[in-house]
Amino acid sequence: MARIIAPRAAERLGQPIVVENRPSASTVVGVEAVARARPDGYTLLIIDTTLPVLPTLNRQLPFDIFKDLMPISFAVSGPTTLIVRNSLPAHSLQDVIALARASPGRLTYATGSVGGTAHLAGLLLQEAAGIKLTHVPYAGAGQAANDLVGGHIDITFSAISAIQGLIEAGSVRAIATTAEQRLPSMPDLPTFRESGLPEVVVAAHWGFYAPGGTPPQIIQQLSAAFVAAVREPAVSSDLEHRGYVALGTTPEEQARILREEFEKWGGVMRRAGAQGG
Repeated sequence: MARIIAPRAAERLGQPIVVENRPSASTVVGVEAVARARPDGYTLLIIDTTLPVLPTLNRQLPFDIFKDLMPISFAVSGPTTLIVRNSLPAHSLQDVIALARASPGRLTYATGSVGGTAHLAGLLLQEAAGIKLTHVPYAGAGQAANDLVGGHIDITFSAISAIQGLIEAGSVRAIATTAEQRLPSMPDLPTFRESGLPEVVVAAHWGFYAPGGTPPQIIQQLSAAFVAAVREPAVSSDLEHRGYVALGTTPEEQARILREEFEKWGGVMRRAGAQGG
């Protein structure tokens, strides 16, 4: 995501933007690096909906997501998609639910991180359908997809851009998307709403953040650059092709949505008993 947007934003800022992956510990390592950075606008964070889940997942975070980070802009949003291994006798969401009800806890679902969008979608599916799945967390979505192809796990949730090649190759089977409407890139894929579970609507937000204490004028300058970059026709078209929707919100809008997602997803995790220590 960052590598698509960064070059266009860099042109507007007159500064190169270097994208560095900082995985591990359900994003805590990367978030802390930015939360503790000098608040001068030169060290930024891009992260998805994992961020508002972190306080529920880990009660001993080394940072406060509302005090130590400053919203810049939500760049894009995107749903996640329920995928199953080819050998699973399920061709619809109702088939998956029937299998899960017949053998509670027997079906396994993989995620690329604890507290990530796939994990949240799995919790919401179980809550809405009244079923029990066994969560198998991986260190990354790539390994989860590989084990799904290999038949070692039953289902997973994934952004369509990360799995579309496997779907088109017939290596896995797409069941339903958490989008409110069908995806332009996969018009034959039904939504959860169409498939009988209107509660399961999940839209992950990827947003840019700066360290707490960054001067407001810098926040506004960064926000203007990222919003303009995301809304460029070539960029927004590329994002749509990958199954995302370009947003480009203001810092104030981002702060409001972050708080709403903290309340929503924290509640889902607490009801599922999925909070950390």
